[in-house]
Amino acid sequence: MTTGPVGEAAPQATAARSSGARRAPGDPLGPAAARHALIARVRRRPVWLVASVAAGTLAGLAALPQALLLTGVLDGAFLRGRDLLALRTPLVWLAVVVAVRAAATSLATHAGHRAGARVAHDLRADLTARLLERGPAYLERHASGGLGAGILEGVDRVEPFVARFLPQAALTALVPAGIVLGVLRLDLLSGVILVATGPLIPLFLWLLGTLAERRAQLQWRALSLLSAQALDALQGLETLRLFGRAAAHETAMARVGERYRHATLDVLKVAFLSGFALELLAMLGTAMVAVTVGLRLASGALPFPVALATLLLAPEFYLPFRQLGAHHHAAMEGVAAMRDLLAHGIDAAPPDGVAAGRTPVAAVPGAPARPVAGTGPVPSGRAGAAPVVVSLRGVRARYPGSDRDALRGCDLDIGPGGVTALVGPTGSGKSSVARLLIGTLTPSAGTVLVDGAPLPGFGDEAWRARLAFVPQRPHLFAGSVLDNLRLARPDATLGEIAEAARLAEADAFIRALPQGYATVLGEDGRDLAGGERQRLAIARAFVRQADLVILDEISAHLDAPTERALGRAVDRLARRATVLVIAHRLATVRRADRIASVSEGRVVEQGTHDQLRARRGLYARLIGELPVAAAEAR
Repeated sequence: MTTGPVGEAAPQATAARSSGARRAPGDPLGPAAARHALIARVRRRPVWLVASVAAGTLAGLAALPQALLLTGVLDGAFLRGRDLLALRTPLVWLAVVVAVRAAATSLATHAGHRAGARVAHDLRADLTARLLERGPAYLERHASGGLGAGILEGVDRVEPFVARFLPQAALTALVPAGIVLGVLRLDLLSGVILVATGPLIPLFLWLLGTLAERRAQLQWRALSLLSAQALDALQGLETLRLFGRAAAHETAMARVGERYRHATLDVLKVAFLSGFALELLAMLGTAMVAVTVGLRLASGALPFPVALATLLLAPEFYLPFRQLGAHHHAAMEGVAAMRDLLAHGIDAAPPDGVAAGRTPVAAVPGAPARPVAGTGPVPSGRAGAAPVVVSLRGVRARYPGSDRDALRGCDLDIGPGGVTALVGPTGSGKSSVARLLIGTLTPSAGTVLVDGAPLPGFGDEAWRARLAFVPQRPHLFAGSVLDNLRLARPDATLGEIAEAARLAEADAFIRALPQGYATVLGEDGRDLAGGERQRLAIARAFVRQADLVILDEISAHLDAPTERALGRAVDRLARRATVLVIAHRLATVRRADRIASVSEGRVVEQGTHDQLRARRGLYARLIGELPVAAAEAR
């Protein structure tokens, strides 16, 4: 999902999706599936939830001895005229029961929060892992603000479902049953009234909950959309102001905010209606018990201790139902948020030994069944990179949600060592090759060979430990220059980092910064020029000591001196590792040792600059269309 700076198309589309028909009970993203997924997660770590239910049950059932002891004390003090000394034993026991009940209630609350915190922690970790596994291709189709709302706000809304609603649901099934058994032994008629009126409360709760579910889902969608719009506004504030569209975007955000306000009010209306209905039913049930007990007590048909104990236990019977209703609103919000988390595959379990979402690629018949060289754990401070040979044979791949293959039987040889350049028209599949190698695009057919051995079946982390990737706009984190360079290899020494920066021709400008390598960069390195960002990214590749370095058009939009500096850094990289360059500029292409022309997801020709130019094929047509090529020809 994406949101335009000023348009209403995306908000309207989101609202249309949100206001659509409710999902069927069997829908894998429906409310029932969300509840089952949450319960399944709790079952993985049930200790704290069981402790919460056990402590809550003890606190609830302690109402029985508390009522009986209190009745005995009041009956002895006011009707039988006993003094405090004669009542000291029941008073001590009453104090013990009250203390136990208070401690059990406190323990139940603490254990419930621990259970919720455990599930929230696991959800955040799982969601982060799923998003990382799905990679940039998946993230690009979703607004960052919406994903942020899911990770932060969504998980926070799931926690009360586990911490309060689930324990209370179990207590509602256990505590009233125990209390009503005690009341039936004391007074049959009062027990029958409780048995008859008690089930009405869950029935009304279910009816109102059905109405609240859809409204809670609409509220959550509105919040996600508002978060996405707000983040878009912050990231594109300068662009909006330059084009004079800040006011229009502010109006669009106001509309989305108003939609969220209305959705929240709708949810609150149902919540207040639910609370009123439950309180009314509980009050009517208690009143019916009080009237029948009072009439029989006045006529002498019911002893005072029995009447008082029954009146004390009647509110305790309805209390779990009322508390369940109070937590029902939070439960609906949690289910709505969990449905969005399920949409990101958060509850899917990866097959044993295979990372989630990975499809094994068929091995080439007769390929040696041995581990890929160097794919084991990377030792600390290893001597340096080793050029590798990477071969693609008949590889097909398609982005999730697309109806066409990005790679269609691609055959490509990369390395050993040197620079291999990929050229081709926009959308021909160059970046798809890079994403395939870094593991963010899954092949559906064909094979990938590394040093002659098939890549599938070996750990992704082991393969990524041999890679370095420098995109057209590398991301820099809000931290020091040293922190950003050490990201590639946390155990790298300051000397190794300085040497890497020198090789990338970044050491000079780093030392010119106010605090050198300790200088704190702004968010995403906004204080740096484009060429400085690229040189820092190449320095990270040197620090990484990678065997395969992938560069995605790193010289775009740079001036000639900076481009030459980057070219020298790439040449140094190529002496240490195999380098794959996605290139558009002729100066970059001519420097390559091997060039592959890509068209419609296939490599149509491979060779050197002079060889491909002489063939008069796709490569010759591409360089003939570049102004730089014409200038060089003159």
